[in-house]
Amino acid sequence: MSRRDPIYQRLAGVLEKMIQSQSLRTGDRMPSVRQFSMQQGVSVPTSLQAYTLLESRGWIEARPKSGFFVRSRLADMAPEPVTKISRPQVTTMGDPNPVESMFSDYANDRLVPLGAAIPSAKRLPGVKLTRLMASVGRRLGDESIGYDPPPGSISLRRELSRRSLDWGCALQADEFLITIGATEAVSLALRAICEPGDTVVIESPTYFGLAGMLREMRLKALPVPVHPSDGLDLDVLERALRKNRVKACVVVPNFHNPTGSVTSDVHKKRLVEICSRNHIPLIEDDTYGDLPHVGPRPRCLKAFDQEGIVILCGSFSKKLAPGYRVGYIAAGSWQGRIRSLKQASTLSGTLLTSLTISEFLKTGGYDRYLRSICHAYRLQTERMREALAASLPDGSALSRPQGGYILWCQLPGGVDAMELYHQARSSGIGIAPGPLFSPVGGFRDCFRINCGHPWDPVIERAVKTLGRIAKRLAAP
Repeated sequence: MSRRDPIYQRLAGVLEKMIQSQSLRTGDRMPSVRQFSMQQGVSVPTSLQAYTLLESRGWIEARPKSGFFVRSRLADMAPEPVTKISRPQVTTMGDPNPVESMFSDYANDRLVPLGAAIPSAKRLPGVKLTRLMASVGRRLGDESIGYDPPPGSISLRRELSRRSLDWGCALQADEFLITIGATEAVSLALRAICEPGDTVVIESPTYFGLAGMLREMRLKALPVPVHPSDGLDLDVLERALRKNRVKACVVVPNFHNPTGSVTSDVHKKRLVEICSRNHIPLIEDDTYGDLPHVGPRPRCLKAFDQEGIVILCGSFSKKLAPGYRVGYIAAGSWQGRIRSLKQASTLSGTLLTSLTISEFLKTGGYDRYLRSICHAYRLQTERMREALAASLPDGSALSRPQGGYILWCQLPGGVDAMELYHQARSSGIGIAPGPLFSPVGGFRDCFRINCGHPWDPVIERAVKTLGRIAKRLAAP
């Protein structure tokens, strides 16, 4: 670039080279316009011109109230995965149950943990929570080891009531029941509504833990496709409901597992209306709702519920403290039945961990933590997307999650994700192959990746190895 070029063009050229050499990497936040002007000894308008030029060339992007960030490049050119189900059919759940093998891989410290959707302990406030638990325990004394019978800690239920305003709701403390994670919450909801042999609408792909629940309860599944950008296909759902007798519907509308999609408010409202019109209870799993990458938290389906058909489930496991096993359910008219089922199965909640999380919420620690963790997950997810786009075979597709820390990847034709899973495992890498997310073993060309661990050389090497294996499998 010539020294005769305007200063802003020369500055843009310098930054462009830094991005190309990965001194500034995908997802990195750029210095503020004012900070950059001070660093380079130029005016703020000149700095802004340089940034505007970089933005027009596609190297950086402006985010409202957040500043400028280095854009994903290869990942943006990758298509989104496609879910193909022309005629949803009722099916019984097959074997084997994948949950056991997934947790076995997670516990195997010889595997790079890209499979199970569990965040890295390095990103969680473990030390702060431990100190808080000690303080709560000292304050309670002998009472800290007592039972926490249903509906559970009133302190935590009051905090959930306050937070429900962020979800677009205004739930009262007595509308909540504390559970052992979201798994128990969804399980209780299904048990309260369904009998063995009943049919439940599920998303396709769906969280494999749900598939295990349906299998154990002897319930049938009616899979409806999920679009990677806007959730459940509502046109397909309406056609399926006209032809099938359905007892319940289970969905993850906010940062869906495994696609990462978030359902728009328009679609959420329509989904609630469809289920209300057909008198079908709608079980909402909002486990990842607090983890938007940018902007406000999305509203829950419960915010659009006028008839009381939505059963809201959530937990703090995937976003704060996996081992604390603290979840919740707001079940409306089913609350009494669910309380009885809770007493008959697990009898009590976990008192000390519930009170610890309640205190963390009350003192503002949780909100401060969310501000940092959402930024970290956005950065990690964008770096993973870019690394996978550079490593996987041509024609691979990647989801574009707007929150959370999981990616859904689709391989080009002829590449079997189960074979990729086995070869990756032999190379010390854990992934979650697509058939785990289908009641009939579908999605043979897909796999899920966990982006919940800080980016480091170990993960970078693992992604490159994964790409080499996939390319070898794709070779004619």
